[in-house]
Amino acid sequence: MRRLLTLSLICTLLMAGVASSTTVIPPTFETLVSSANTIFVGEVMDVRSEWISTRDGRAIITRVTFKVEDVWKGASGAVTQLEFLGGTVGEMTMEVVGMPTFREGQRSVLFVSGDAKAVSPLVGFWHGRMRVEKDSYGVDRVRTYDGRSLGNPEQVGANKASYMLSVTPMRLSDLETAVRGRVSAGRVR
Repeated sequence: MRRLLTLSLICTLLMAGVASSTTVIPPTFETLVSSANTIFVGEVMDVRSEWISTRDGRAIITRVTFKVEDVWKGASGAVTQLEFLGGTVGEMTMEVVGMPTFREGQRSVLFVSGDAKAVSPLVGFWHGRMRVEKDSYGVDRVRTYDGRSLGNPEQVGANKASYMLSVTPMRLSDLETAVRGRVSAGRVR
């Protein structure tokens, strides 16, 4: 426990500049789509955390490998890997508050920024991940990063009270139509 506390304190001090950037204003649907270089639906194939050396000392990163099912914006290969700050190696954990976590088999829609040096490669930090889950009829449904129902794209970035209005999460196919429409509209301007 003492090692975890010490590591957390060291990481907090080393990442002091990053800590202020974890206060994120939820992006609107339009901002999420327009700010992403790549948007894809993927299934987690592998999650691996490891130590790296930085100019400020050592840190833990987690590399998440995705099998890409469909690309809605930009380009991606059949497999892609994203790197997130934080994770667990052995008994040591480096936690970045609000960092999305992944496990094998999970499916998500990911809105990936072009900032390779970012703590999180996702637009809006954790907001750039939408969970995909099958309902009892086998239909792919979309939830927010934290598992709340997403009834329509206008609810992206809205206050939590508006999420309570949506009992049934929207279909993945409806989100795809909205994203592709927004991408096309952005090209016309």
